[in-house]
Amino acid sequence: MHLYVALWVCGTALALLLGWQQRKCWRLIWQLNGWRGVAQQPILWFLLCINLHPNSILERVTQMRKYFQRPLAILVGTRVLVYIDDPAGMESILNAPECLDKTFMQEGFFAKRGLLHARGQKWKLRRKQLNPAFSHNIVASFFDVFNAVGNQMVEQFATQPHLHGQAVKFTDAEDMLSRAVLEVSCLTVMGTPTNFTQTDDAHIASSYKRLLEISAIRVVKPWLQIDLLHRLLAPELYAEAEKCNQLLVEFVAGIVQSKHRNWQLRAAINEEAGEDSGAWQRRIFIEQIFQLAANGELTLQEIEDEAQSMVLVSFETVSNSIMLALLCLATHKGDCQQRLRAEIASVFPGQGQGSSPDATHVGLEQLQQLRYLDAFVSEALRLLATVPMNLRHVSRDFQLPGRDAVVPQNSIIVLDTFNMQRDEAWWGDNAKQFDPQRFLDQDDQSPEGEDISGSSVPKINGQQRRHSYSFLPFSKGLRSCIGRRYGLFIMKVFLVKLIVAFDFSSEFQLEQLQFVENISLKFNNVDDISLAIQPHQQPQDAT
Repeated sequence: MHLYVALWVCGTALALLLGWQQRKCWRLIWQLNGWRGVAQQPILWFLLCINLHPNSILERVTQMRKYFQRPLAILVGTRVLVYIDDPAGMESILNAPECLDKTFMQEGFFAKRGLLHARGQKWKLRRKQLNPAFSHNIVASFFDVFNAVGNQMVEQFATQPHLHGQAVKFTDAEDMLSRAVLEVSCLTVMGTPTNFTQTDDAHIASSYKRLLEISAIRVVKPWLQIDLLHRLLAPELYAEAEKCNQLLVEFVAGIVQSKHRNWQLRAAINEEAGEDSGAWQRRIFIEQIFQLAANGELTLQEIEDEAQSMVLVSFETVSNSIMLALLCLATHKGDCQQRLRAEIASVFPGQGQGSSPDATHVGLEQLQQLRYLDAFVSEALRLLATVPMNLRHVSRDFQLPGRDAVVPQNSIIVLDTFNMQRDEAWWGDNAKQFDPQRFLDQDDQSPEGEDISGSSVPKINGQQRRHSYSFLPFSKGLRSCIGRRYGLFIMKVFLVKLIVAFDFSSEFQLEQLQFVENISLKFNNVDDISLAIQPHQQPQDAT
């Protein structure tokens, strides 16, 4: 009898303690969704449990979101998960100092150190330290690298049998682009040639991609972030992750240590010659962090962490964006390809009458003249968002602007960029169709209505200006992407070269895509996608 009483008292005490810790969460649920929000919690928990995998969660969110009032709050233990998919909500979160940090769920990311996952004051300091390495002038100086690697890539597409023809596998083209952009990243971020465009015998690019897939699983299943549980519950996955991680750590560490020795030797020579190596000068990323280390602001391990983080994000998102743009181009049945090629021909004249445009060297000034290319890139990034979802941690209680709702400390914010950019409420009746023309409205050339690619933000039915946060290809606000110009320039240079050299087509339809949230956007039915990539033949004028 005494045992039952003791158990009842302990159970009651635990229930009261849990209720007290959840009180702010329940209050937010009520403030956002009222009685309906409280009543639907068991349904939401069930949906979360059965779809807790990268292969299904994005598809299910896309299908189910219309049945719930949004913003949507879901109780998760002693925290609340807040789902936001509207531009006003995005703006309030991305500009809130309380939402600057990434969440604990993203500790599952294998490259979890460095700028990518730094928090609070550490992030602010590191971002300030690294900003000079991604200044406009530094990025503009990389165009020779962009062009050299881009020309090698085009040559590979033209000479490798599996990269041209009527049935090129999506995965083969994706692998080629990944290796080419990884080569660019190593040259521009770490100043080191790797020859990945020609060959990748060590499987560095594929290891990066596989670790991102495993990271996505660890994000949605955070208990796998505990090594012991990961070993017990998914031993094969754990072993594969350890193998890939070790390979990439050694790859980056080898480059960093070699470059650091050379940099120290050069600094010593300059010092003997009476030159001040610490004086301000333009430096690429690796040189910038070496200087920070020389000033005592970074350790060698922190240098390797920053280099690992920067190489990953600078190649994975860019190569994926290029591949998604090519998929949109190949599946589009309109005149998009013809308009792109005509615009490129007007900016890059051929070497003789009737010859193809000469895109051997694509310069910044020439890119700025390609307005339809801007619209094409923007539309591809809108329809197929490279990073579908963004997670933020709430560092302290704050009120959602325009709402009588207080988001409690330690809440998890889910920003669904993917569905917002495909929502008819913000993009009109043809929101799920590929239409670059929507970004060419001349009437919206204003600072508020411009996106990062230089294109204007279009109107709904030609009347109402869209919200400036309805299109977020590289995020916005306090923690916007440090390499947005860098990524956009690589993407455009590579696309110009590919469009000049090849014709792209496919019988596959964008509506058939099965979306996967693997940190960056992937497809569950990728093996069903094939492209026709044929060398472009310049039409002969009739005589």
